[in-house]
Amino acid sequence: MKTVINDTADVILKRKRDGHLVATAEAQIAGFSQAVTQDKLKGGIGNRTIAILRSDKEITLNLKNALFDLEWLAMSQGVEIEKGTFNVYKTDYDLIVSDIGEVAVTREPIGLVTLQDAKGNSITLEAEDKTVTVPEEFAKPGDELLAIYKEEVKGRSMEIASDKFSEKYEIEYRTIEYDPDTNQVINYLYFQFDNVTPSGEFDMSLENGTALTPELKFEATAKRGSGKMGRVLQIPVDEDGNPIDDTQPSPEPEQPEPTPDPGSDTGTQTKSVDIGD
Repeated sequence: MKTVINDTADVILKRKRDGHLVATAEAQIAGFSQAVTQDKLKGGIGNRTIAILRSDKEITLNLKNALFDLEWLAMSQGVEIEKGTFNVYKTDYDLIVSDIGEVAVTREPIGLVTLQDAKGNSITLEAEDKTVTVPEEFAKPGDELLAIYKEEVKGRSMEIASDKFSEKYEIEYRTIEYDPDTNQVINYLYFQFDNVTPSGEFDMSLENGTALTPELKFEATAKRGSGKMGRVLQIPVDEDGNPIDDTQPSPEPEQPEPTPDPGSDTGTQTKSVDIGD
């Protein structure tokens, strides 16, 4: 049956080493392309083409997501995401020097604090708790300063290491097929690849007013000892999206029993036949 496909796909990735799952339902592009090396075998008078030799089938998958997920970046680096405590820079703006020559930063500094005035001049000082004493020759009471220092935060992290590379995953796309006559969902279409590896190439451009849409590419490989790389599944579903079994033959319709003629005798009937001369 011919159908209409006009949606992207939901994507699930499973890390083969430990079964860790990464899923997205916000993909903008979920596709794959195939390339085959073809060589012409030529011979005979005129060096005509005798056969086409085909080999080296390659399948490349590409994913582009509408939302940023740290898991995507971790996949490209071949590392895991960990929770921990880290030091990051904090910038406080519009700090006013008090009458006693002090400024109060908003967080507890780790190490020294750098103060900067409106002209770009800067000085690095020690802080006591959240208070920094400003020398009179640098700023006067009422002046506005900017403070830069490190603070301690908690969150998630992933390392970018020169000696680690992408691991292998399983990947599954799921999209929807529509009946072109009724626009009803009639099938789920799955694309499954058992061994894919992120290419490791990752481009991140932070641009004002433009949403970051991370994109990853994967290379598919065959199973060890097998030439199979993946499969396509077409699963019929009912109006609620539940799979239905259409592999069983439809039962034959029951034939109605004939209605007996009430005027007929159901017993044995005989008929005499006269034979002429």
